Amino acid sequence: MIRSLRVADVAVLLLFLGKSPINVVKVRDRLSDKGWELGSAVPLLKGCLVSGDKRCSLVYVRRGLIQGLVCLRSCRGPSAWEIERLLLAAGHEECCLGLLERLGSAADEVGAGRLFLRIESNSHTVDMARQAGFSQHLTEYLYRLGEEPWVEPPPEPPVVLRPKLSTDEYGLFRLYSATVPLRVRSVEGMTFEEWHQSRDRVAVRELVFENGGEITVLLRIRPEGMAGQFDIVTDLGSTELGRLVDYCLSVLRGRNPIYCLVPEFQQQLRSILEERSFRQVAEYCCLSKQLVVRVREPQLVPLSA
Repeated sequence: MIRSLRVADVAVLLLFLGKSPINVVKVRDRLSDKGWELGSAVPLLKGCLVSGDKRCSLVYVRRGLIQGLVCLRSCRGPSAWEIERLLLAAGHEECCLGLLERLGSAADEVGAGRLFLRIESNSHTVDMARQAGFSQHLTEYLYRLGEEPWVEPPPEPPVVLRPKLSTDEYGLFRLYSATVPLRVRSVEGMTFEEWHQSRDRVAVRELVFENGGEITVLLRIRPEGMAGQFDIVTDLGSTELGRLVDYCLSVLRGRNPIYCLVPEFQQQLRSILEERSFRQVAEYCCLSKQLVVRVREPQLVPLSA
């Protein structure tokens, strides 16, 4: 039986979590997780059960025991949601398809129009997600700085960076539109509103470079415990891009490991990371499911004679 998670499920949920279920989903702010730990139960319970936390959860229950759990969390806007966790008990991976199929009704209850999902490319869950109506729109590669630390002296950034302001959103959308392929934008956001709502809510340090009124660089730097992670969006050339990578490494100096998540269309960035001792440690399928039909805006057309 698949149903919503309830407050009365706390005991059986803790029993389920105590058996170290497999988490097959990766989200941007937990890419470095090596596996499920019982110590993460408190934030999970809070996110699943505390109302107003912009999350919803479903469980697969068999003979009174939870065998699977899927959690949704909203992105920056109410119409876009991502699958935050998909936990499966060992030996009960078959419940994955049922949970993914039921997400449509759960998402409808919270007003979601789009669902996003990131899974390792070699996972059997990819096929189940496709059976449940998800389509792949992007491949991402996770790079990790090797055992040998980057020891170059801290560089100055190639451009004058400043903290991102709330008024930069339209400029960032123009940068996104100029650097991201159409096939990806058609899923993540062809309009400003779609793009803005589908952005994640992860707390990061964001820096931008503005030239002549146009933003041409976005750095997202996120320290997490002893680890660190950064992302770069830019249309600058390879020399400037290399210096931006070095600047991010200088900001994260002393952290280990350091990660960078690279979409498939940023081939230049992949090469620069490899030159700096990064190695690819994972490949992800990014999938999405459209839950509502887009309504085209009316427009004027010439009147035929």
